[in-house]
Amino acid sequence: MLGILRSLFDNPDREAKRLNRDAPAIIESATRSYPAEGVRGIALATLEHLGEAHEHLTNHSESRDQVLYRFRQLHGEARRRMDQAALTAYTLVIIHLRAEALDGRAAPALEAIDAFTSQWSDAAIPE
Repeated sequence: MLGILRSLFDNPDREAKRLNRDAPAIIESATRSYPAEGVRGIALATLEHLGEAHEHLTNHSESRDQVLYRFRQLHGEARRRMDQAALTAYTLVIIHLRAEALDGRAAPALEAIDAFTSQWSDAAIPE
């Protein structure tokens, strides 16, 4: 019985499928909902937070779970403040970190987020 429950809740293939579906949907929603300046801000915040997360993972003894926990807290704070741009950036960071832990199963999610941040962080914003 415990094995069945564990397989339902700890299924890397199912998680990868969900992350691969969610990342592009969130990115599409952001690019449709915000003006170009707002989308660029989300991309820059996502890159900044990912850099911070990777720095903690390489320079400290914190586990990925601890870093994810911290970003989930920040995600919750952004939700309470109703800061949709920050909420989107934190969501993309959480998806990216979770996808990295799935050993290539969630490569499409990683590629979507990396393409989004690459495209929009360097985007020229008309004045």
